[in-house]
Amino acid sequence: MFESWNAQTLDQLFVLRDAVVPLRPPYDDTLVQVDLDNSSIQRLENFYMNRTQHAQVVRNLAAMRVAIQMYDFIFAAPSNAADDQALIDATAAVGHVYYGLALTLEHGDQTSHAQPASAAYASYLQRTTWPIVVQGDPRGLYRGTKPLLTFPALTSAARGIGYLSVKPDRDGVFRRLPLLVRYGDAFYPSFAFRGICDYLHVPPEKIVVQPGTHIILRDAQRPGATTPRDIVIPIDHHGNMIINYFGPWERIKHYHFADILLASNDRMALEMWKEELAGKIVLIADVSTGSSDIGPIPLDANFPLSGLHTNVMHTILTEQFLRELSTTEMLSIEVLLLVVVFVLSWWLSSLWFVPSMLAVVVGYGGFVAVGFLYSQVISNLIRPLLMLTFATIGTAVSRYMAEKKARDFIRRVFGVYVPAELLAQIEPEQVEPALGGKAGVHTAYFTDIASFSSFSEVLSATALVNLLLEYLTAMTDILQAEKGTLDKYEGDAIVAFFGAPVPLEDHAARALRTALKMQEELARLREKWTSEGDKWPDLVKQMRMRIGIDSGEFVTGNMGSHQRMNYTMMGDVVNTAARLEASAKQYGIYIHCTTNTLELAGAAAFEWRYIDRVKVVGKTAAVETVEIMAYQGRLSADQVQMREIYHQGLALYRQQHWDEAKAKFIESDKLEERFPHRPTTPSRVYVERCDFFKAHPPDKDWDGSWTLTSK
Repeated sequence: MFESWNAQTLDQLFVLRDAVVPLRPPYDDTLVQVDLDNSSIQRLENFYMNRTQHAQVVRNLAAMRVAIQMYDFIFAAPSNAADDQALIDATAAVGHVYYGLALTLEHGDQTSHAQPASAAYASYLQRTTWPIVVQGDPRGLYRGTKPLLTFPALTSAARGIGYLSVKPDRDGVFRRLPLLVRYGDAFYPSFAFRGICDYLHVPPEKIVVQPGTHIILRDAQRPGATTPRDIVIPIDHHGNMIINYFGPWERIKHYHFADILLASNDRMALEMWKEELAGKIVLIADVSTGSSDIGPIPLDANFPLSGLHTNVMHTILTEQFLRELSTTEMLSIEVLLLVVVFVLSWWLSSLWFVPSMLAVVVGYGGFVAVGFLYSQVISNLIRPLLMLTFATIGTAVSRYMAEKKARDFIRRVFGVYVPAELLAQIEPEQVEPALGGKAGVHTAYFTDIASFSSFSEVLSATALVNLLLEYLTAMTDILQAEKGTLDKYEGDAIVAFFGAPVPLEDHAARALRTALKMQEELARLREKWTSEGDKWPDLVKQMRMRIGIDSGEFVTGNMGSHQRMNYTMMGDVVNTAARLEASAKQYGIYIHCTTNTLELAGAAAFEWRYIDRVKVVGKTAAVETVEIMAYQGRLSADQVQMREIYHQGLALYRQQHWDEAKAKFIESDKLEERFPHRPTTPSRVYVERCDFFKAHPPDKDWDGSWTLTSK
């Protein structure tokens, strides 16, 4: 949609330029057209010119000393022998005549590459492809297929042929033309490009193509010029050059076909024509009524398309190239405009902001127009204007809403992080929250997705955001349903606590219930993501989360500065809970809490197993930890058996019977749950511990603890 709107804007700039005479590009009358028009048909009293008449035109133009004759015709099949031979002989004698070729222009490599009808055609095309120099990937260039060309005897007599085929833009308007296409393993030039390269004495070996950037004509030199120079033609990745139309059809110099044909009857007239046309590039085309070769261009809805080839050659000859700004350049402009919007919105009041933005919009429109009219630069107009418009409207509306509904806005945003109970306590007092905290016995709660850093390697940024949105929404709903207070999100991590600001007697039990519910919900999400097929990689379908929980006395309250504060928690218990979440990976478990929390929650309400007496990083005192496995009575028979054998191994481990303990842990490990990406199991951890202590016996006063060396 934006592409079509921008194209129509470009058309209006062409119209504006043509309407203002000083802005019109100069016309180089080296390029002229000879038209087989209605007037010529009436004078010659013949609608169909025979090839003997075309041969006479070829000879007459040669006598007039034209530089190049370009016939916008395809003589696809022989007619009668005499007429054909006359045209062949004239073409061969003159030596600077070009004819047309039709190709179907297709994208990509998987095409219907139909060959010409005869071996002679195929051989000619293969011999006359261009061995140009390509820098970069040419696969974006159109591929020419299904060739239709002038019959072999005539093409062999000609200086060359080029394809006449053109492709309109999506809205049907002809604004650009591909100068080269791929044909077989080589390249073929367009009709206009073939003629102008010969006129400028540039052989194929001196043509350098960098798809998506430019074509360079090395050492180009007009007849009569003393110094050759390189001509750089901007192209897109299809090889299209934007046609810089110098004016409507009438601005091209036109001559009647009949005048050229009949000039040989009058030697004096022929001399006058020589003065008129010597050194010209002459394009001969049928523009009579009924000609189907008509289409829209920016300046004319019914433009004879032979004029496209004239305008293409004119653009190259005069080097008046139109250049579209690259994606990077446009993004830079748009970023600059956004910076302007930001600065104006920051410094100006609402009264002056909107008028200033209107000035910016007008200024950018003027920038686009000036760039086109004076520098031949094409900028994207519509997208930046829409961006500025929406930015202006959005800023104005947001200011209005902020001024009118500030209190509701604060309540809505604050309520995402703090339970409604806290807002209910604050609101009636009509006072802002104050800095400071209050100590109490609460439960700290930390979660994290296992191996989350790997997710960004297999997901796009958008997919990662959508995944986190779904995951965090589900987990936060569970947290708040159990009256937990969301402290913050840290990427994929959830930091929360229970028992503040509203006291909860059962804060520990609520934390453990939340942990089990979150694991159940994650299992449901894994099933959902699996059912969605290839939408998600296996890493997502096997997502696991670790949870660390500890209970005890810590401070909750508003922390920060007077300008910005956050309702959060601080204390040793908080640090322990965070360490338990991180250290859960070392045991291969997913709900890791202290025995303090289990006792406060009521051990009889849950299935659990002892994990360790551990000194976490940053602490000298050991804490006893457990794994919460399920609600009471919901363990499978295998898991009950595994836990019993595991606890037998723990008893032997504490008695320092390393071999017997190891045997029990090996036996319990066989019953541990297996699933992808589980790093280890508690049983395996203790197998390694037994080997370690057997080789390095602990001190006699060993209390059964283990010191973790990493978080």
